[in-house]
Amino acid sequence: MADIALRGELWDNDSADVLRWWGWRDITAPMDIQTALEAAGGEEVTLLINSPGGDMSVGGEIRSMLRRYSGRTVALFQGLGASAATLAASGCDVIQSEPGALLCYHNPSGAAAGDHREMERSAEALRNARDCILEMYEARGSAAPREELIALMDRDIWITPSRALEYGLIDEVAGLAEPEGDVAAFVAAAGGRIRLTEAMRRKYRDHIAAERETSEQKEQARRALAKIRALASY
Repeated sequence: MADIALRGELWDNDSADVLRWWGWRDITAPMDIQTALEAAGGEEVTLLINSPGGDMSVGGEIRSMLRRYSGRTVALFQGLGASAATLAASGCDVIQSEPGALLCYHNPSGAAAGDHREMERSAEALRNARDCILEMYEARGSAAPREELIALMDRDIWITPSRALEYGLIDEVAGLAEPEGDVAAFVAAAGGRIRLTEAMRRKYRDHIAAERETSEQKEQARRALAKIRALASY
């Protein structure tokens, strides 16, 4: 059995490269999961999750990877399990949670600018995105009726694993010994999303370009030295 970590925010591959260069470590990208699944080679894997979520499309992509994996897959919420992280977990055969985990299922959000028509289009797009999320939850077959899930997502609150089990959003609470306490005091733990600026991306691209130039210079020097040695031994 192989363990695969899904930690921190979910980002696309390119953005994850930039953020890691800037020093962030608690980030997960599709390429990380893909590499780990390829290394597992079909054996059973457990996805260990401690994530506040992130990019909805990244969560959906990871979900698809897990759903298509040839071996048995188990998701285990260890700390935070929120937003796009719950979408990723929904691709596993079994979803478990530690008793103390904080879980959150909520509506997608976004930003828009423009007149009333643009605002109406944005609202419609967000409702459609919510319906896409609902389809991913409902695909498991154990989920509560759609109306109940919509009401839960509208509330945008932390719930216990026991509540998630009642909604059919997880399958098991691992080693549950006694009811969890009130989690409301921990709402602020998720924090805000990392701000990845264009300046950060630009500096990262400059860094990569400099590394490539240095590598090319070293290769040219190596070839020149090899040529000199070949001439000297002629």
